[in-house]
Amino acid sequence: MRSCEAPVESDPEMKEADDRDTALAIAVHHGEAGALERLIDKFEPLLYRYARGMLPNSGDAQDVVQETMIRAHRTLTSRYDSERVRTLALRPWLFKTARNLCLNRRRSKTRAGEQPVEVLERETTLSKLAEPGGDLERQQDADRLHQALERLPAGARELVVLRFLEEMSYAEIANLLGGTEASLRGRVFRSLKQLRDVLEKRGVNHAL
Repeated sequence: MRSCEAPVESDPEMKEADDRDTALAIAVHHGEAGALERLIDKFEPLLYRYARGMLPNSGDAQDVVQETMIRAHRTLTSRYDSERVRTLALRPWLFKTARNLCLNRRRSKTRAGEQPVEVLERETTLSKLAEPGGDLERQQDADRLHQALERLPAGARELVVLRFLEEMSYAEIANLLGGTEASLRGRVFRSLKQLRDVLEKRGVNHAL
């Protein structure tokens, strides 16, 4: 298993963000008042957006996020020592936990014979996930985009969600999924082309 320990980062803004995440992980580890709530407030929307892109309905995504937070709290408070927490890259670690739970849930549904659902809840659109309160036209546009995402292979869909919804850098995606940044750029490009092709077949002109 690839390590989630933080890599050396040259970008000052990203380094500052990593430092804030480390401070938050340490606060949760020490049981500081309000630390868990801050962790949830910061990462729950991001993890939900990712899980919703990986799974066929919002209920499954919510379950994954809840389980991710439960595991994170249990691990930070009772399984990792202080040194392990200080060297933990919190964001990719949380996403890796959520990713494993998403994959497990998809496999369990496949074994149970459940068919993927393209869109179970039309009100759950990408515009609402990424920008609550969008106007009707933008919501409809995002709804079509979400349906197109559902038609992509799972790997391509995950790359599009991570790069363009979560706005992860290629370095972060490589840390989460493995592989090199160069190979990921090619995979993301091909995934985005697949998405464009699906949209075009549906008669949707989208600025991607």
